[in-house]
Order: sequence, then structure tokens, then C-alpha cells
Amino acid sequence: MTGEIPVSIDRDFARFGSKAYAINKINTVDVTYRHPYPRQAAFGWGSLAFLSLLVIGGSVGGSSPTGVRFFALALCAFLCFLAYRAWQRSKIVEYTLVLVTSSHSVQAIKNRDSALIQDIRDRIERAMSGRLD
Repeated sequence: MTGEIPVSIDRDFARFGSKAYAINKINTVDVTYRHPYPRQAAFGWGSLAFLSLLVIGGSVGGSSPTGVRFFALALCAFLCFLAYRAWQRSKIVEYTLVLVTSSHSVQAIKNRDSALIQDIRDRIERAMSGRLD
């Protein structure tokens, strides 16, 4: 998401790459999250795979050529694979650390690692309270 943005926090500034925010101008630190990929896609692909399995299972009888059966099973397997990949992607969470300054709200950093975002938030809050380690 953000790559390797160097983050440094001292008693005066919180620096995120080329951006720097004065600690004494930060009013609030907030973390928001969102799912960047829709959760409905997994349900849609799974439903399509199930319906195609029902239709193909009913239409491919014992007298059908082997090639048709293989194609039907390959199609169902492909749809199941798409449903699985969509389900995996729907679990991805993207976290955004937002600094609310005295002038306006500014997005500082975005990442999928919740521990990293929480660590940065804790360090900024310690700097705001004057308890830097």
C-alpha cells in the first residue's frame, strides 16, 4: 500500500516520508479501516458455481461424451476457484492513520498491517503527551 515510507516521531514532529506534522498542532489521532474488495463477489461467484453445477449435473447424463463432462467439471472447478479467490480478497482490511490537526484533517499513512498502524498511533500519542521513550 504505502511501500516503505520511513516514519520517525520525536517530541516536535511526526514525519512520514517527506511530510512532517508538528506534534503540538495535532489534536487527534484516529485509525479507520475499510475492506477494499467487495464481500459480495465471493457470494456471487459461489452462487454461480453452485447453479452451474446443478445445471450441468442435470443436463450431462450418462450418454454424454467424455469431453463434455470434462469441460463441465472444469468450468465448475474454475468458478469455485474464482469464488475462493474472491472470498480471500474480501478478508483484506486496509487501515488508515488520520491526524486531525488544528487546521484540518490529514491522512498520514495507509497500510494493511494493523500492528504497524497501532504502533505509530501509540508513538504519536506518547509524543503528544510528552512521554516519549
